[in-house]
Amino acid sequence: MFVPVKRDTGAMLPWEYLGAAAGTYKAGQMLTVSEGKLAALSLASTDTPPYMCMADVTAADGQVIPVTRVEGDCIYETQLKAQYDAAKVGVKMKVEADGLTASEGEGTFELVEVHGTKKGDTVRGRFV
Repeated sequence: MFVPVKRDTGAMLPWEYLGAAAGTYKAGQMLTVSEGKLAALSLASTDTPPYMCMADVTAADGQVIPVTRVEGDCIYETQLKAQYDAAKVGVKMKVEADGLTASEGEGTFELVEVHGTKKGDTVRGRFV
């Protein structure tokens, strides 16, 4: 899962409540917008997902769920989806299709801290 760690301003990320497509969502899951509703990613994303889910919820179609906007001034923590020996500060990664982890591949999640390169190791970064 992605967890907001800190912002440049020191302020907390504000929550919004938006309608979602029917589905099961997890806290810390990156979400996109499809047909005017929040939705899970359908494949690994090389672009910055616009929203992050803030609760574990099974939503009916159109149900309002809590989210935050993904901000470039915020450092997020997540885990590596698989071993990635090249993971180091400055490397840009993509968000995996599960919306919960980062993986090898050119994306917009730029690493600022690396606590290992094995599957499940913690990395921190910001979206650029």
